[in-house]
Amino acid sequence: MKKHLFLTGPSGTGKTTLIREALGGSIAYAGGYITERSLNADGSLSGFELYPAAAAADFQYYDGLRFLDYGTVPPGKDNEVFRGPAAQMLKEAEYYDFAVIDEFGGFEMLIPQYRNALADFLNLDLPIVGVLKGSESARELQHRFGLGDKYIMLTDNLRCVLEQDEDSAVIEVKQRGDAAAKRILDRWVSEYVK
Repeated sequence: MKKHLFLTGPSGTGKTTLIREALGGSIAYAGGYITERSLNADGSLSGFELYPAAAAADFQYYDGLRFLDYGTVPPGKDNEVFRGPAAQMLKEAEYYDFAVIDEFGGFEMLIPQYRNALADFLNLDLPIVGVLKGSESARELQHRFGLGDKYIMLTDNLRCVLEQDEDSAVIEVKQRGDAAAKRILDRWVSEYVK
């Protein structure tokens, strides 16, 4: 089983849910980071926040860092969250037995400090599981935020590198509750998470 396992696919197919269910309480011992939707009282999306991966075990002890804010038109993005805290969480992952990165391949790819930290992170001899933004979602993000062609080049290059890396597997999740992806995740957890 490859040490790095990344789920990809359309939004809403439950990639994050699959990872969190497979890891269970073990996520409390993971390095890396997670992203979390923030909802308004009416259930509409207010934005996305970044947390250390361990926060997924119990959010009450952590404050999220808002990096996308849908309370403004156009939506606001905070590059500093990825320039500083996210890059630091990737650097500190080497001190853990395994890491989670959920998700990556968004506008943060345009931030040099983050890209450098991500490259170092992906070269660690460390089991890593995560969610890689799908190509379709990346193109939607490009149009929504006017990210330009460099963004698509960077995300396409990232996907190509991961697909060719002998330590990485990129698994397409086709639908919510994808049984094949679940089996692969469960096998990865049984091999790498103690």
